[in-house]
Amino acid sequence: MPKRAVSSARVFKGSLPFAQATIAGGFMFVCCTGRDREGRFPEGARAQTQQAIDNIRALIEEAGGTLADVVKCTVYVTGRAHWAPMNEAYFANFSQDPPPHRVSCIVGGLGSPDCLVEIDATAYLGEGA
Repeated sequence: MPKRAVSSARVFKGSLPFAQATIAGGFMFVCCTGRDREGRFPEGARAQTQQAIDNIRALIEEAGGTLADVVKCTVYVTGRAHWAPMNEAYFANFSQDPPPHRVSCIVGGLGSPDCLVEIDATAYLGEGA
């Protein structure tokens, strides 16, 4: 089954050869950090979580979907102190019923020392996506 890349001008594009998102078999796979469009990390886990979700939203909307199409998220945070602020932003955005399945991990670090939160999301956009 063919796959296709999706990108959005609303999301920071780094220099490494990663797809911003990929669609295959009606599913969209997207992983975003809290970098803003200029590549900066906002201050704090809540702001970075919100920015990561905004980036995910932009990519899903580019493919014709919405956050309500997200079926699974894996959230990585770099410390327990970031847990509550991450959850505040996460649950403010993923309040649909039923909510997406979620796995959460506290990790020793992410790609940048300034990155506190990264979210890997899978959305189902349908067979025609």
